[in-house]
Amino acid sequence: MKTEDHIQQMLQSIIENTQAIINDNQKQSFGSLEYFLGHILEYRDEKQYLTEDWYIRTPRWLGEYGNTPEEEELLADIYRLQAYIAEKLKGG
Repeated sequence: MKTEDHIQQMLQSIIENTQAIINDNQKQSFGSLEYFLGHILEYRDEKQYLTEDWYIRTPRWLGEYGNTPEEEELLADIYRLQAYIAEKLKGG
């Protein structure tokens, strides 16, 4: 699989997981995940990962104490994607 295809696949997984959290009425994302989703869709559609401005802006509360397992997994996916981009496209 080509690097860009793998990035697109990883982004799609992040998008789907974000949508699942947003759509779960038992979770409270306080609107920040909706904002994040819009950002990540733009990031994917405009292929910003191929530019110098490739950092994914996550909600500040994501990764803090008290997150659900789904939120923790979402954050882990984001970190994996950022590390992959740094390694494959930005030279480390």
